Amino acid sequence: MIEIICNGEDENKGEKSTSGKGIRVPKNIKQIGNVDSERKIYIEDYAFTYINSLAYGSPEEDHAGVLLGECQKSEDEKCIFIKGVIKAKPEGGTVKQGVIFDEKIWDRVYTEIEKYFPNLQVVGWFMATADLTAERMQYLRRVHIDNFAGNMKTLYVVNTSEKEENFYLYDEGELKKQSGYVCFYERNYEMQEYMMEVRGRQSVESPEKDKVMRSIRTIIQEKEELKQHKKNGSMMYGISAFMVVVILVLGVNILNNYEKMNRLDKSLNNITKEIATLTGNNDLVSDDEQRVVEVNKIDGNVFPTEAETVKETQVATEQETEAATERVTEKETQKATEKATEAVTSKETEAAVVVAKTHMVAKGETLNSICLKYYGTTLKAKTVAQANGLTDMDRLYIGQIIKLP
Repeated sequence: MIEIICNGEDENKGEKSTSGKGIRVPKNIKQIGNVDSERKIYIEDYAFTYINSLAYGSPEEDHAGVLLGECQKSEDEKCIFIKGVIKAKPEGGTVKQGVIFDEKIWDRVYTEIEKYFPNLQVVGWFMATADLTAERMQYLRRVHIDNFAGNMKTLYVVNTSEKEENFYLYDEGELKKQSGYVCFYERNYEMQEYMMEVRGRQSVESPEKDKVMRSIRTIIQEKEELKQHKKNGSMMYGISAFMVVVILVLGVNILNNYEKMNRLDKSLNNITKEIATLTGNNDLVSDDEQRVVEVNKIDGNVFPTEAETVKETQVATEQETEAATERVTEKETQKATEKATEAVTSKETEAAVVVAKTHMVAKGETLNSICLKYYGTTLKAKTVAQANGLTDMDRLYIGQIIKLP
């Protein structure tokens, strides 16, 4: 229901209105056409349905009645809220052209207002006709001025032949058609009770009117469902677009992180290779990363050979022996010295055998430099190459074991 802010007297013939800082409008509304920004017309769905059921239920007849509701005003706009309808019923039962409102009709209207809509006021009237000519509009203008004076009284005209419905407001001596209005929905018990009462009194017309009413409500409901579907479709489209953007952003971030990981992996591999090169430890380098090295024919930097390693081992052993000699007795020293000597002799013999049989290629070594080192001449290079199955004497691998015949 519309919440009344405060009551006051309108300047138009004592017309009651609701005014205040703001206008409270219903939540469930549907705008039809372009609504005027200064003067707006709101009609409740039951009232709207009842008028159209009268108009299209028997379009060959003219129908008229009074619109009931309230007016609300603010500093910027004026609103008419229509929530009730009283049909004007002349003695003959039919509204004739030229006889719409008289004293008897008004008596019946006010009696039904007190019975069904005691809290509402007259805010306008409606007319449903199939013959809406320019002359007829002039007649409606005179009826409006005589019975519904004031710029906050409206006329709702249903042209059944053209199937057009329009609201009019009186302004500058003329009825001006409004470009749009608003239909709102609420539990209008008063209007429902009135409609049930009218159908009971006019049971002959009830089937047709009920049929038209259901048809109109079905159309309105279908429009609302279509509007809701469009709204949901737009929402789903927005959500889908947002998800696509999120996926794209995540994909770009994943690609960037993948590239960063690749660069980091390459950097680690390069560092590992540098460490392996400096330390001579080939275990740090994977098998796939071991490359064939072009060995220069000219002797380059020669790394320590196995013979030199054996010498270093011998020196260390001798140093250990001297330290042990100082800590033991003379007898123990003699035994330790003999055991150390035997150990050194055994290691020298094994090293000699290894030296005499194989050699591990170091960085910068060539087949000629190896032969020159072990044989004192390069003439043995071809023999060594044949013994090791080398087709190219200039291609050796770092760490390669060369058999020395």
